[in-house]
Amino acid sequence: MKKVTLSLLTLALVSIGCNTAKKTTATASLEGTKWKLVELNGKPVSQTQMGKDVYLQLDAKDHRISGFSGCNGFGGTYTLKEGSRIELSQLMGTLMACPDLDTETAFLEVLRTVDNYNHNGKTLQLNKARMAPLAKFEAAK
Repeated sequence: MKKVTLSLLTLALVSIGCNTAKKTTATASLEGTKWKLVELNGKPVSQTQMGKDVYLQLDAKDHRISGFSGCNGFGGTYTLKEGSRIELSQLMGTLMACPDLDTETAFLEVLRTVDNYNHNGKTLQLNKARMAPLAKFEAAK
């Protein structure tokens, strides 16, 4: 009876260990991942009129942020701090004219105001203080 119980316990622990490994490999790193914008100021976001996704990417090597804001490319620097805090600075972008700049304008304003983030595997949220998330992202495939 003890051998059967011990065998079942061992099998359960091995199964749990295998499931944990799968979850770890399925998560995306905060840095080095292309983060596709899916929600901005509480509203869903789809592809722009140009047929492209709004996204950002954090480069750990140079601490640079870059991406596409809906019409223009943008870039700058970032600093990660304790307590899931983030500081974005020196943000700049190209200046192409597009018919609809509403998403781009709102997105760039969010980038100028965020001060913290939540990263949970395949999702990233950018926040200001304790307000509701200003921008939600999913890891791009």
